[in-house]
Amino acid sequence: MKTITMVNKIPPISANKLYLGNLPKETTESNLRQLFSEHNLSYTNILLKPDGYAFVECADQSAADKIIDKLQCFNFNGSQLVVEPTFSTTGKRTGMPFVPEGKWTRKFR
Repeated sequence: MKTITMVNKIPPISANKLYLGNLPKETTESNLRQLFSEHNLSYTNILLKPDGYAFVECADQSAADKIIDKLQCFNFNGSQLVVEPTFSTTGKRTGMPFVPEGKWTRKFR
């Protein structure tokens, strides 16, 4: 009996770039700068998107970790924030979710 295992590889995770999601639609870059200032969080750049999310670039992994720790699930103007590391856009995306090795196994006779 042959066993074939299909495994998707995880794109590399950026050490210093974050996705900040579930932002209220009326959020401005100034609001985000104030939020970061109030929590004493450092960043190098904020790219706000009109659909309720932003990308935040940090100087290093330590600054990114601190942002995740402080703002993950934080109630910001009535919305619970989602903060996650971003995935590299240099790799090819297949549209398939990541599946840990051994999860998709099919046996053939």
